[in-house]
Amino acid sequence: MNTAAFKAEAEALARNVQAPRIPEADYRLAPENYSDVRPLLNEALQRCSESGGGKVILPAGRYRCSGPILMQSRTELHLEEGSFVKFDPAPERFLPVVPARWGGVELWNYSPLVFGNDLTDSALTGGGILCGGREGWADFRSKQAEARERSHNLEREKIPFEKRIFGDGCFLPPSMVQFRCCERVLIEGVTCVDAPLWVIHPLYCSHVTIRSVYVDSMYVCNDGVDVDSCTDVLIEKSHFRNGDDAVVLKSGRDADGLRVDRPDRRVVVRDCVFHDCLHGFAIGSELSGGAEEVYAYGIRMEYIKRQAISFKSAPGRGGVIRRVRVWDIRVDRTDDHIVSIVSEYPGDRTGAATTCYRDFVLADIRCNYARNGLYLEGSEEFPLRDIRLIDVEVDKADVPVSGDVNSGNLSFENVRINGAELTR
Repeated sequence: MNTAAFKAEAEALARNVQAPRIPEADYRLAPENYSDVRPLLNEALQRCSESGGGKVILPAGRYRCSGPILMQSRTELHLEEGSFVKFDPAPERFLPVVPARWGGVELWNYSPLVFGNDLTDSALTGGGILCGGREGWADFRSKQAEARERSHNLEREKIPFEKRIFGDGCFLPPSMVQFRCCERVLIEGVTCVDAPLWVIHPLYCSHVTIRSVYVDSMYVCNDGVDVDSCTDVLIEKSHFRNGDDAVVLKSGRDADGLRVDRPDRRVVVRDCVFHDCLHGFAIGSELSGGAEEVYAYGIRMEYIKRQAISFKSAPGRGGVIRRVRVWDIRVDRTDDHIVSIVSEYPGDRTGAATTCYRDFVLADIRCNYARNGLYLEGSEEFPLRDIRLIDVEVDKADVPVSGDVNSGNLSFENVRINGAELTR
């Protein structure tokens, strides 16, 4: 298939993503090696912003950070190559609670390790390394069942946002780098390792660029980038080795996400390498606000433990996912599906609303080995419609098609698995 038109559309969207507008003024810090840089960084960032903005530079060295770094407007935090910042692994250092969305639900929780809230023109750049101190959060997952359950019922029980207080004693770890309600954000060049939960998490943002980052965090729920109810987003030239989705779009969970009703719009993911991840490129499963105008191309996947390309929902989510274009994908090995569209994603469910998948083109996809080829599952209410698979080839799959349910007018064009062409 000729995908030139898709690429032209994606490039036009990418050009429309605005970069932060930060004055050319440098504020170079001189901390002592192995010192706690948090007070120095937060004071410098605030003063820089209050004086009109500029670049705060952290030089090469090894540093501790005793709590969250608070990003500011019109300000760039630049971590020079050779800098290494290790966050304190003590969760109490990341209190008091801040406004958040955890697991797709709005609530108050521990502060992200790097946090920007309600900012304009903010950037995190440089060749430095941020280390999340994940060891301090390691046992949270085994203790969080009660809080997770409570969070899922907040909207049904009509609990107002200001009373949705979690944090201490609830065992819900925060994202590592999060910008919330921000406009014109840049994250470029940094390496993030050992995150408590999701690694890079723009939430309710517009005009976000994530470029040339490296994620190395192999724990449960360590998504690489979670684009959460954002518009005009570009993710490019980045590398991922992480314990869950490499790049995933989310937009809220169930009734809470339907209430917020903020889809992801105009998202471009291109020219990335997924080295070792649970899933590759995904939308869901918290997708109740929907997503539209999504482009992913030029992605190389080396080893994916589950689905390489995954669209996942469950009863209760609702939402509409439409106008998705995924092409020029190369996968060495996936231990599950090369393409999976799911309406009955396993896990807890809190309603009957189902997700509508519409207008997908998945083209020019090559895979050396997939344990399962395709899984294609719509719902009775919303069968898959206008879903096209074109020029898809899997050299070897143990099971070519493991599911074909409510697939509507889905079509195959030159789809070959184990040398045999699949037809619809």
